[in-house]
Amino acid sequence: MAEETPAANVPPKKRRSLGLRFLLHGYRFALIAAIALLVRLHSQSESLAALDPVEISLGKVQGFLPEAASLTAAADREGAYIQNSDGKRIGWAVTTLPTANNIIGFSGPTNSLVVVDANNTIRGIEILSSKDTPEHLAAVEKATWFLKQFVDKSPEDLGGQTKLDAVSGATLTSLAIIESVTKTLGSDPPNYRFPKEIAFEEVAEILPKAKQLVAKQSPRGWLEVLNDNGTIIGTVWRTSPQADQHIGYQGPSDVLVVLDTEGKLKAVALRESYDNDPYVRYVREDWSFPEYLAGYDLDQLAKLDMKQAEIEGVSGATMTSQSATQAVGIAAAAYQREIQAEQKPQLAATPISFTWRDAATLLVIVAALAIAFTDLRGKKWVQFGFGFIVIAYLGFFAGDILSMALFVGWASHSVPWQKCIGLVAVAIAAFAVPLFSKKQVYCNHLCPHGAAQMMILRFSKWNWKVPKKLRLVLSAVPAVLLAVCILIAFSIIDGNLAALEPFDAYVPTISGWASLSIAIGGLIFSAFVPMGFCRYACPTGAVISHVRWNASSDKWSVRDSVATLLLGLAVICFWL
Repeated sequence: MAEETPAANVPPKKRRSLGLRFLLHGYRFALIAAIALLVRLHSQSESLAALDPVEISLGKVQGFLPEAASLTAAADREGAYIQNSDGKRIGWAVTTLPTANNIIGFSGPTNSLVVVDANNTIRGIEILSSKDTPEHLAAVEKATWFLKQFVDKSPEDLGGQTKLDAVSGATLTSLAIIESVTKTLGSDPPNYRFPKEIAFEEVAEILPKAKQLVAKQSPRGWLEVLNDNGTIIGTVWRTSPQADQHIGYQGPSDVLVVLDTEGKLKAVALRESYDNDPYVRYVREDWSFPEYLAGYDLDQLAKLDMKQAEIEGVSGATMTSQSATQAVGIAAAAYQREIQAEQKPQLAATPISFTWRDAATLLVIVAALAIAFTDLRGKKWVQFGFGFIVIAYLGFFAGDILSMALFVGWASHSVPWQKCIGLVAVAIAAFAVPLFSKKQVYCNHLCPHGAAQMMILRFSKWNWKVPKKLRLVLSAVPAVLLAVCILIAFSIIDGNLAALEPFDAYVPTISGWASLSIAIGGLIFSAFVPMGFCRYACPTGAVISHVRWNASSDKWSVRDSVATLLLGLAVICFWL
């Protein structure tokens, strides 16, 4: 019984308080998880709905075929047959989804209405919806000539030698629309992205004895290389269109692949690319790039693992060169499936990628934990020096910053932890540490915007005391922003989640005016109100703070009521 004495000395009220604290803490974490689950379920249902053909409007069809009087669902194909007032079939109307759901532009597929008359010629096309970026879609819609060029073309024209023009500034989006229309109308789409066929001259640069190129029956697009005696001395193929959906820095690349007589790779050459010209030039001028995969056979190329192959890429054009190399593997896998006549490709597990950047981020996290849990946090030189590292590295260099846009994206889809171990580790630290301690390690030590405000706090001489009534109003801002995030996540309203917070401002390549304005405005506000943005305007910080362990964790707070209301809002949005 002596061993039970310490437990007996614990006041009953304290034991109840500890139990209630765990119960409330579990509820708070479960609440966030419930909202994330609802977002995931909504995203999945929305994705499935996007693949279904929309109901075709007779009014839209009449805009292209005025004599149309009725529509009848087609039994032998997608879409609907068009009839005139006498009941005679005068055409066919169809949407490009779901037939072309795998044809993406810059970031997603586009659903278009296609109207064909009785002569099997296109009378008109209208864009109904798109998952592509609004900026690219707007450029296509502004170019009114783009859709007009389809008129009077037949499916055979699109699948044959007739080439349609893409919209400058929205090339990938417009090309995807062309390909989706072509595929929907029943013809294999021509290669719009890289129409230039393999030329003898480019093969001769790698195989000087080449005298003739002869097309093979299978796989499609493969050419046998003959010498002056008619002897086969190699085989050539290119990665387009098989790897056109693999995007590099700015777009896909077309790579020439030369195999020797034993079927092993001799060399490659970057033919064309949508990436920036300097990067493409660096790859072409690099002496080692053509032989990165030398000696690989088709099976090895199809199973290419960039990390295992230790391919680091061309200095100064890493993403372009690695993307072009990966395209070889993607195309090889497609050709191998064609050779083996496999109807369904075998899904490969996503390889785990752990880079030096991930290692550096983990070191920053460890340093932040050391500062948070030791006396180092009280030393000004540590705060200033580490704050600079956080801003420079996690912010401007690595971009490992948490945001509501990131959280909603992860909730909507699977967390890509295999490719962003450092960023996932930051998220784990952000939620796990405050869940079991009083330390707000992310907001106080790992957030670049928080670090910037901390530096301003050290130098600012102002300290404006916010009036009580105004403070109550400002305290509601994060909750309002979280409500807006939920409305956007469930597609109730259109909006850009990244534009609600300042964090994109630390990644100049993607920052917009909204993020820049919020970042600058928040820092100016923090010069007068210490950590003003963190305290009154950060929805991401509010989510993380909600699971923080503190002295009042065993008490139901206003935040708990607001969070419960936000869950209710998510439930309502889910069922709408």
